[in-house]
Amino acid sequence: MSEKPKRTKGGKAGAAKSTVKESAHRPPAQEISDQIIELIERDVFSPGERLREQDLADRFGVTRGRIREVLHNLEARGFVIIERMKGATIVRHDRQEFRAIAQVRAALLALAARRAAEEATTAERAAIVNAAKALAANAPEMQAQDYRDATIELGRLICDGAHSRFLRRLIDDAHRVPSNWRLYRNLIVAGQERRVQSAKNWKAVAEAIKTGKGDEAAKLIEAIYQRGLNAMEELIAAADPS
Repeated sequence: MSEKPKRTKGGKAGAAKSTVKESAHRPPAQEISDQIIELIERDVFSPGERLREQDLADRFGVTRGRIREVLHNLEARGFVIIERMKGATIVRHDRQEFRAIAQVRAALLALAARRAAEEATTAERAAIVNAAKALAANAPEMQAQDYRDATIELGRLICDGAHSRFLRRLIDDAHRVPSNWRLYRNLIVAGQERRVQSAKNWKAVAEAIKTGKGDEAAKLIEAIYQRGLNAMEELIAAADPS
């Protein structure tokens, strides 16, 4: 009876260990997706730009198969569109779609405010109020992008108080979705008077959450977004009357 061949270090068992070890150093699809979103936010990738699989594979040190997984993840989250024979392209939004996105942002954050008014701890309520007070104090001297970043951070604190990771993820993606209207979005709060009024409204949101008035906080947020959207459309119309 012949002996069974012994497994060597270079055999299947060794190869399996090697594969596990190598894969442990490769970033997962979710992590790569988040990094690409950050690149979009920093204008390294722009709306309408095509994302080439091999270029991304080389950048992140992974296979094209992993990149395909990443691109499908980004498509599901609304950051790219994948077309047959064309591949993946960073989304561009027309005015109608941008309005829809703004309305989704407002609805999600209004929901988070309602939940925060019910669920937030005393410390979380204090953090929301303190951030809103700082926003109101600094608004007159802030740059438009810094002001917008501060309002997004305030929104994240509200999400923390809502105690829902899923809702936080949706809101983060809604705020980070690529926009070919970014210039106009920042122009909304470029004027000092508009920043000051907006900051007062956010402070009112924080006070409503602190005192458990969820419906009031939600209505204030929806009004903030609606005023901003109206102002942006006025700017777009003035720049392009057609």
